[in-house]
Amino acid sequence: MHDFLVGDLSPRARVLTALLPAIIGSVYIFGSYGVFLIRCAVRGMPTQWEKDARGHTALVGPHMRCFFFWAFDPLWRLLLRSGISANTVTAAAAALGVGAAVAASTGRFALAGWSFLFAGILDAMDGRLARARNQVSPAGAAIDSILDRYTDALMLVGLGVYYRDSWVVAPVLLALVGCSLVPYVRAKSEALGHPIRDGLMQRTERLLYLGASVALSPIFEAVVFPNETRPRHWLAIAGIVFLALTSNVTALSRFASLVRGLTAASQHGARVVTDPEHKHAV
Repeated sequence: MHDFLVGDLSPRARVLTALLPAIIGSVYIFGSYGVFLIRCAVRGMPTQWEKDARGHTALVGPHMRCFFFWAFDPLWRLLLRSGISANTVTAAAAALGVGAAVAASTGRFALAGWSFLFAGILDAMDGRLARARNQVSPAGAAIDSILDRYTDALMLVGLGVYYRDSWVVAPVLLALVGCSLVPYVRAKSEALGHPIRDGLMQRTERLLYLGASVALSPIFEAVVFPNETRPRHWLAIAGIVFLALTSNVTALSRFASLVRGLTAASQHGARVVTDPEHKHAV
């Protein structure tokens, strides 16, 4: 137990702590996906999650988004019947995110990755829960959005602490910048009346790719570098670098789309929108 708490695990223990949740999750996900495909072939695509599954990117399309909500519908129904408020679910997701950050900073990557992924699952449930109970409010939306930003940022801060003496801290910082700018450019575009929501690396993708690469990296380390006392976690590094590149590409592409859209609207004599922060006409 002491070895587990301090992270001083044998190679076999490192594999098992990462692999057991992966086996359980994989059995459920792949089994559910087989049932989902049969259900779609017989009865068509379920439509009750269209609002939640709207939008897509090159990495996660609407089919997979719909499957996600279908696969985790039992969890959502349990939350709905439990009487737990949407804000409580939001807070639980944020708490898991904080725990993931602490675990990452101490080198407990399996715990960090799975906690981060489950935080994302809970975060996808709170909005649906609020709508089902007619409890949607601006305050709730603000709490959810701000805590999401904290969860994403803290996970990267935790990884930055672990890699503080390594070159990996550079892509961690770049990923932190990109993940902060992607939602900011979207919010700014909506405030200026020209909403931009496309992009390669949106929040669903950030949660999935970063969480999975961190959660499964101990397996790779235990197999390839079994005697390392402080593993580099190369699979996690690959996920961090990928996130750093794609999040910044997404932010910059949104920025370029926003500037083009606002410039075209201005040239065609569209209604002038005032920037609510800086009072600039655009």
